[in-house]
Amino acid sequence: MPGKRDFQRKSGLRDARLIIIAAEGEKTEKIYFEGLKKHYQNPRVHVEVLDRWLEGSDPEKVILDLDHFRAEYHLRKGYDQLWLVIDVDRWREKLAFVAQACFQKQYHLAVSNPAFEIWLLLHVRELASYPAEVLAEFLENRKTGERTRVELELLHLLGSYNKANPQIAYFAPRAQTAILNGRAADQNPELRWPNQPGSRVYLLAEKIVPQGNP
Repeated sequence: MPGKRDFQRKSGLRDARLIIIAAEGEKTEKIYFEGLKKHYQNPRVHVEVLDRWLEGSDPEKVILDLDHFRAEYHLRKGYDQLWLVIDVDRWREKLAFVAQACFQKQYHLAVSNPAFEIWLLLHVRELASYPAEVLAEFLENRKTGERTRVELELLHLLGSYNKANPQIAYFAPRAQTAILNGRAADQNPELRWPNQPGSRVYLLAEKIVPQGNP
């Protein structure tokens, strides 16, 4: 059986920390993190967003994407990081299993409740600025036509929102705002995922966005 390979980092990033991201969404999350990487070009990290190795967005399959990468490449223990980015709304019943699997494999977990769009919303507004009844609507995140409640909120605030092509030129420069808003909304950080509207993606974004960047 062949040995593991060294991952080829870009020139100038030989000593950079590897941040490997596997997400259940095939478009929105990948476009967002690729855009974040391009915007900040943080020399201390090399961000790699994995293409889906298996079809389907089941988080167990997304974990297998990380397994496949770890089996193929050398990683520096305690330095390089593998991240799983998933949502509550589609996989609530499997979250406990997924969280336990990530803990055992030493993968980092970034869960958004109800969905990744709540993380995008944190680039625009603090969740504390919404009344309780609106936050309850976000948590339920019902669809009206083809759009969920949080997607409709983004559409209202931004004038346009396309899930398949998020406005990275708008979101990327506001990542630090989203990190601050995400941390403020995380009322129970000791829990494995937020049980109120919010997103633990701020923990991942902190690794990508250089400190002190606007």
